[in-house]
Amino acid sequence: MDWLHDTAATTPDAPAVIAGDRVVPYGALDDLATRVAGAVRGAGPLGERVAAWGDGTLRAVAAAWGIPRAGAWAVPLSVTLPAAEAMALTRRAGVRGLWALPSDDDLAGLRPAEPGAHGGPPDPESRFVVFTSGSEREPSGIVLTGTNVAAAVRASRRRLGNGPDDRWLCVLPTSHVGGLSVLWRSAEAGGAVVLEPRFDAGRVAALLRGGEATFASLVPTMLRRVLDAHPGPYEGVRRVLVGGGPADPALLEQALDAGLPVLATYGATETCSQAATVVPGEERASLGTAGRPLEGIDVRIGAGGRIEVKGTPVAIDTIDGPLRVPGDWLPTGDLGRFDAAGRLVVEGRADRVIVTGGVNVHPEAVEAVLAGHPDVSDVRVVGEADPEWGTAVVAEVVAAGPRFDGEAVRAWARDRLPGAAVPKRWRVVPSIGRTDLGKRRA
Repeated sequence: MDWLHDTAATTPDAPAVIAGDRVVPYGALDDLATRVAGAVRGAGPLGERVAAWGDGTLRAVAAAWGIPRAGAWAVPLSVTLPAAEAMALTRRAGVRGLWALPSDDDLAGLRPAEPGAHGGPPDPESRFVVFTSGSEREPSGIVLTGTNVAAAVRASRRRLGNGPDDRWLCVLPTSHVGGLSVLWRSAEAGGAVVLEPRFDAGRVAALLRGGEATFASLVPTMLRRVLDAHPGPYEGVRRVLVGGGPADPALLEQALDAGLPVLATYGATETCSQAATVVPGEERASLGTAGRPLEGIDVRIGAGGRIEVKGTPVAIDTIDGPLRVPGDWLPTGDLGRFDAAGRLVVEGRADRVIVTGGVNVHPEAVEAVLAGHPDVSDVRVVGEADPEWGTAVVAEVVAAGPRFDGEAVRAWARDRLPGAAVPKRWRVVPSIGRTDLGKRRA
């Protein structure tokens, strides 16, 4: 039927989800998914689009498997969305029903569905509508099929080597492709998901130090805060994927020195998460890159330096129409290049490039460096009109303490950034809007 059902049939007592003190075996999770399918199937005809409201909970995991088993399209939504924004997304996606429960304990009260012909990945008929982060523009509803997911998960496993004895820490939202991929990869391999309802740096550091998780998926901001909470050493962690935005090579080197085997990765919702990832064993040689393309995903640099992708994991459709013609390349919104060893270097968003004094500056790369200063709690880099430079690089900073010395930070930045990338002006701001993946909002 799907990976969850197959693993439950062979190893029903193996842990599928570890949520705090609660351990849910595969057999029990398979039953809960069947109960969700029963509730969804009883509410409407097959083929409907059903929104699932929740992140980082057992009921969200059960819904990710149960809604496709009902023959419906799953539309996961983040609980951090304002109500009006969530309503707008459901209307755009053509959602006909909302699946939500107030508590994980309510799952047991649902009536199981009779076994059917439908299932989650790798069933090619399964569908997920996953919204992009919306950090720079209106979120896009990407349609991921069971075929996309199956190809992406198997390519990831060939690169990372996760297996049934691994426990993958999931602190990314299960309403986004990063969190969903942890569920899919673990079920396909028969491993466990260590599920956390929210990111807490001290808690994540403790789980990694204590051997409770062998794999983890983090964004750079999360990794920095984990190392701040505990600088190491860490033992027993096999892989830490770091993606969702540029990571300062100095941060990755600090993590490697602490015993965290970090692997920079590049991907998107449209690629079903990973497209390129550092090869294990090449961590230090690959600093500053996103590694090599995964098997089954082609990556090239197209017109204007845009990264383009194609392959079975790459989506074909959105809720608003076709994304690409099957077999064609999909231009991303990112700029990049390949180094001499064939590793992908992601330079930044095409629509955020600042041209200052005739030099291209990528704000994401500047932000990644400035975030490493101890006086900087958060930072956003923007371009503003300037009579001398045409456009000046400006840093908006959330100070880590009561006083912020812009001149001291500027001097520090000069040692780490090209001259044109050093901000000309600094502004202290109270906060910077971010999505629940840590990406800044436009």
